[in-house]
Amino acid sequence: MSSNTLKCWMIALGLMVFDVNMFSDTLTVIATSDIYGAGQGSLPATIYPGTFPPIDTFTAGPNQILKFSSVTGTVGCNFVVTNGPDGTCFPGVNTTVTSYGGVSGIDVNQANMFLVGVFLSAATPGGPGPLVLEYNYGTPGSLSTSDTSFSPALDQVFFIGDGLTGTGTGSEQVFNVPPGADRLSLGFADSFDSVPSYYADDVGSLTATFAITTTATPEPTYDCLLTGGLVIGILLYRKKYRTREN
Repeated sequence: MSSNTLKCWMIALGLMVFDVNMFSDTLTVIATSDIYGAGQGSLPATIYPGTFPPIDTFTAGPNQILKFSSVTGTVGCNFVVTNGPDGTCFPGVNTTVTSYGGVSGIDVNQANMFLVGVFLSAATPGGPGPLVLEYNYGTPGSLSTSDTSFSPALDQVFFIGDGLTGTGTGSEQVFNVPPGADRLSLGFADSFDSVPSYYADDVGSLTATFAITTTATPEPTYDCLLTGGLVIGILLYRKKYRTREN
């Protein structure tokens, strides 16, 4: 068998199993989980800091994506459970958190107390941090929490909510894993106009189930596509033939 034929057979099999599960887990995220404690040795030295957020380690690799199959539970602030993973504890109030400890802030119009995440490398975050992401302002460069896909950078806090394009409805959103990332942390960004703080009155918890997969396959040529089609056709025919025999 030539190397090109072998490659075609591999692509044919790749067409049948396109998404390869690399890592999956379920994390419990309590409302006091301070996303700005992610990857740090100590919690932020601010007024009413929270607790360390849950963090998962996975194998870094190219072309990885993160999806959430389920985010459930309720959380709230001011000692009252008020909302699900999309927010909002205080309706109509913005979340405007400045960067802290090398992790970016986040700015979301008319929403607060929602689930966020941050991708980390093996290095401890430091410096001013990456660009602060803005959501739901409808201005150039602003994201929407209902977008289908996102590409956060390392140490850049991003909105997750329930991981769907709508609140409790819609399709699963895709979060492209940045190069070099081998850790994911989930938590909350609590502040309306300053550094992360005010976690002392946060209550409740969320349960998030997610998977990090890769969708990379070799670029098929015409010959390989033909071979792939023949392989799949043969397999389907043999399955049908065996069914008739039985």
